[in-house]
Amino acid sequence: MVGVLFWPTRALRSDSFVIYMPAARSVIPLETIDQVKYLPLISVLNAVGKVDALQEKRDSLKIWFGEAVIELRLDDKKVQINKTRLTLAQPVRRPRGQWLVPVDFLTAALPHVTHETVEYQVGTNRIFIGDVKPTSFTVRLDQTATGARVTVQFTDKVTIHTAASNGKWYLYLGPRPIEPLEQTFRFQDPYVSEIQFDDQDGVPKLILTPTVSGLNFYPTLAEGGKVLLADVLKPPPVAPPQPSAGREPVTAATPAVPAPPAGPPLPAVVLDAAHGGSDTGARGRDGALEKDVVALLVARVRLALLATGKYRVVLTRVGDVNLAFEPRESAANLHHPRAFLSFHAGDLGTTTPRVVVYSYQASLPPGPGDNPEPPPLLVPWTKVYRTHLDQSRQLAQALQQKLAQIPGVTADQPGGAPARALRSVNAPAVAIEIGSLTPDADSGVLTDSNFQQQLASAIAAGLQAWQGGSPER
Repeated sequence: MVGVLFWPTRALRSDSFVIYMPAARSVIPLETIDQVKYLPLISVLNAVGKVDALQEKRDSLKIWFGEAVIELRLDDKKVQINKTRLTLAQPVRRPRGQWLVPVDFLTAALPHVTHETVEYQVGTNRIFIGDVKPTSFTVRLDQTATGARVTVQFTDKVTIHTAASNGKWYLYLGPRPIEPLEQTFRFQDPYVSEIQFDDQDGVPKLILTPTVSGLNFYPTLAEGGKVLLADVLKPPPVAPPQPSAGREPVTAATPAVPAPPAGPPLPAVVLDAAHGGSDTGARGRDGALEKDVVALLVARVRLALLATGKYRVVLTRVGDVNLAFEPRESAANLHHPRAFLSFHAGDLGTTTPRVVVYSYQASLPPGPGDNPEPPPLLVPWTKVYRTHLDQSRQLAQALQQKLAQIPGVTADQPGGAPARALRSVNAPAVAIEIGSLTPDADSGVLTDSNFQQQLASAIAAGLQAWQGGSPER
């Protein structure tokens, strides 16, 4: 059966769009042009299937997608799929060489090419394709003698795991997709000010914002996983009570009552997604762009690192923007990171998937006046990489060992390359390149969510293995 279900809601803002399917989910970069939301066409199609071939001309695009042939023209609202002509609400665009379609392409065209039901809530940034039955929920807040209780009633069983960051509590929800009736719940309450649903990274979660600092948070599931009970309590003035079994507290911030001094801040790890904006980087046969491949990978690595609870994560590029090397380096050096990881995808030959990890190596050997061991003071920024070269090589080795354990992946021995992104970073720094992303190779595996998750988990494990064996800095 093919159908489209949609209903009105108020408009939301986001920089990504999530496509949910029965066995996978994909995060697609979202761009707003003249207050209209647009999505990269090739990324959308590869999220729901596989682009077999495409033919691009100056003002037109023809795509072979399974049994469908899709034809579009630049700045035109009309789209032809085989013999069916459709009219979109807004015209097709091509900024920076990337073909974009308005969001209503999903409901107008996808049923014709996927032959599946498409369920979309107008104004949101998520869509459900095929036999996907998302869970929904309601929220209630009640006062208690020592704080407040949040009750979340789900329409199906869920699992949760919790984390605290920047004074907020995060409840990661699984295993099913979730469609909220409301995006944000706000309260006039002395303990909880807001509960927000978020899945911009493809991971459904509730974010609870306390009204004041120094509160404790005790979440638990009831009724077989269909009800979440979360107690937000103010701590006693001397010592917090012992939590009951299975209800470990998650503290949102440093308590206002006397307490032991807070420990040092978590070490920062900087993730650098190469390219962006008009600089699309390499392009695959199916139209996948390097800038999008690495942005999605960085998003997954970020979550994998945060899940360890051992790092702060800093991103040099947020969204589809073209940044020069200098602002990337400045963003990194400002946070004095423990490590800097730059992500790339390109031509690595005929073998795919393949991964190579590089540390910095100058393109020319040192000259007579170029001391390979500069003095510790007044090191030029163009040579600051040398002060961390041994640690960078150790980090590359640790990452390579974990990446090589992914089934089907060819992981070369770490090497050196004149990767400009690494040269002026005052920290152990490596570049991770996945491939092959070329017009002659099928790059579908590089955008596969399961494969990217394996990469992210291996990178997090490699960083922890290196950290365990490296000296404190």
